[in-house]
Amino acid sequence: MYSPAAELKALGRNRHRIRFMDWYNGYSPQERERAGRAIARARARGELQPGSACMLCGDPSATLDLHSEDYSEPYRFMPPAAYWVCLACHRSHLHKRFEKPEAWTAFLAHVRRGGYASDLKTPAIKREVKAFETAHAAKQPAALAAIRPFQPREPWWERLSVDKASKHDPAARPRP
Repeated sequence: MYSPAAELKALGRNRHRIRFMDWYNGYSPQERERAGRAIARARARGELQPGSACMLCGDPSATLDLHSEDYSEPYRFMPPAAYWVCLACHRSHLHKRFEKPEAWTAFLAHVRRGGYASDLKTPAIKREVKAFETAHAAKQPAALAAIRPFQPREPWWERLSVDKASKHDPAARPRP
């Protein structure tokens, strides 16, 4: 039987990093930490080079971070196992979608209209997306005006689950 306390103890000196990590796609915090160390080693060897734009919102000027969907060995650092996304998409939207599915839906509508995650720093745009979120949650019609042309790319984010149970479910793993 899984015990979070036993897992943290087994990690020894790295347990401070794991404490804040959660399950994702059926992968435990320990599995995710091992993959994170592999990513760090690949970066140190110069094997991982970010793309030119966020693979979610499309922002070409944002700092990019590697988001993993698949923590299986052997590790893969390219789609569909991993995507280069901006820090705002990664930290403020992707991993918060389970707790705030309506906000995730509104964010995706914002992306479809050509919006970048960084656009949400603008108070008027942030209010507009929040109004969309509120209307959508109330099952009322809602729309967002285009900001810029949407740059075609693989919409992998459209297939992501917001079901909290998928975080712990081994069936959610991309590879068995």
